[in-house]
Amino acid sequence: MNNASTKINHHTNRTADTRQVHSQPDGLNINPSYSFHSTGEFGRGFYRNHCGPTAITNLIVTARQSQRGQILTSDEVRDIFENVASLGRHRLVYNRRYGTTDFFLWFYVKAAFKKLGADTLLRPVMRHTLSASNARRILSKGSFLLIELFGHPKYGWHQMVVYDVSDDGLFVTADGFSPAPVLLDDVSIGRGLFLEIRTVQE
Repeated sequence: MNNASTKINHHTNRTADTRQVHSQPDGLNINPSYSFHSTGEFGRGFYRNHCGPTAITNLIVTARQSQRGQILTSDEVRDIFENVASLGRHRLVYNRRYGTTDFFLWFYVKAAFKKLGADTLLRPVMRHTLSASNARRILSKGSFLLIELFGHPKYGWHQMVVYDVSDDGLFVTADGFSPAPVLLDDVSIGRGLFLEIRTVQE
């Protein structure tokens, strides 16, 4: 079991050969701490446009699972989401009609990490223009990405997490819609911005 001072292990040894862009990729070997919860799991109709709180929840769940060395229960995950969404509402960063405000995302993420005790393992650093090359460069440093998509053909205006790159060069994402990893290629990653989420040691 990992302790609180252990840095999140970003990479695992992979042997998969999967070239399709699809959800639930067969044989993909990824870090078991990575979280892939979806918006459909939360709120039962009360929450809408909550991809931002869901993405932040996935990051916090990933940090806690890495710290504990075990998967969180569904009740624990729901409690994290409720705290993240409530914080966003109270700080006027998230609401049901418009979703999460991109401009204040850094402050929202930082406050959520601190409130939920994930700031010992994760830290929002800076925003970058989204491109495949920029994404790969930051991922190669061991960071995660919280992506803010603008007018994506599938996702529209959307926030989601990128954890890693597969052996085939596809981005391993928690897209907030699928409860499993979704692989995106350099074109499918879309355009927008992303917030670098650095993995740190206590």
